[in-house]
Amino acid sequence: MSYRFFDRRDRYNLALDLTPPLAAAWLSEFNTHNRKLVDAHVERLAREMKADRWRLTHQGIAFSTNRVLLDGQHRLWAVVLSEATVPMRVFFNEPAEALGCVDAIRARTNDELISLAAGMGPVTKGELATLRAMIIGLNAYDRMTAGEEAQLLAKYRPAVDFAHEILPTARYRGIATAVTRGVLARASYSASRERLRHFGDVLQTGIASSEQDQPVTLLFRFLIDAAQGRRGRPEVRERYGKTQRALAAYLAGESLGRLFAATSELFPLPNEGANQVAA
Repeated sequence: MSYRFFDRRDRYNLALDLTPPLAAAWLSEFNTHNRKLVDAHVERLAREMKADRWRLTHQGIAFSTNRVLLDGQHRLWAVVLSEATVPMRVFFNEPAEALGCVDAIRARTNDELISLAAGMGPVTKGELATLRAMIIGLNAYDRMTAGEEAQLLAKYRPAVDFAHEILPTARYRGIATAVTRGVLARASYSASRERLRHFGDVLQTGIASSEQDQPVTLLFRFLIDAAQGRRGRPEVRERYGKTQRALAAYLAGESLGRLFAATSELFPLPNEGANQVAA
């Protein structure tokens, strides 16, 4: 079964339903010279296949004239991992020297892919960054596919848009970021939007209009200082946790002596078990 496609000697391609057994056979027999496998990329492709978001395109699998797999090992491993049969275009008897031109151009980013194919209109990098911060929260980061982000954006775009509306820009670096917007987007499902607007206004300037704004100004000073430091995942978690804690204190009318980071999600999304409250 794995050899019959190689009977012809001319250069040709065809679209077929690629099964996990066939993908496994091709990997075992013909994947003799290839780049290092990136497990995380295989897992992302497999999630798309399992979710039935995989589509037949002009990109697929390619074999050389001597049956060596030139391109597509990540796709093949994803078929095996997903245990799904997917449509795939396969190219046979490709010249090996053509490999130098494969994947040599810039890949499309998720915002470009969603803008082009998801039917949502223009989608910006900033919107997707806010969406990621909102979804990931305090959890470990796992890069999402364009299909996953498109599905989530269709569900949560009103909250993302609201966060960008109330915190569009700021004079100071570190204030109007995906992290702070992600927390505000989450909170929009359970907190008064009028109060969230005021929170955003104070956070942009650092100037309190009443004693109830004390947690906001405390957060303002922390974010200004944090913007000068490192930007790794631990630092992002700290900014996220402290933004949550400051927002929760502000909404509760609580004054904070010191700003600690929340260690659990204070503003769960509706599908995370919280009751959605109308603004």
